[in-house]
Amino acid sequence: MTEFHTPEYALRIRVKRLPAAGELDEFKLDYLRVDQTYVVPTQLASILILAGVAEIVERHPSRAEAADFGPPRIPKRS
Repeated sequence: MTEFHTPEYALRIRVKRLPAAGELDEFKLDYLRVDQTYVVPTQLASILILAGVAEIVERHPSRAEAADFGPPRIPKRS
């Protein structure tokens, strides 16, 4: 086995501002738009967050809860 296939983790970020010219030239970021949300690899997300370009978005959005909090009730036969 010569290659390792590890899963790529991603984070959801929101762009707060565009990087200044020359700030992050080693990355192709011309697709980024302010106030837009993107799912990017963890390493890129970390760099953007540390540079103040982006902020992390809640990882697990709230889930809707069922109106009844128990299993369905089956009426007993008489």
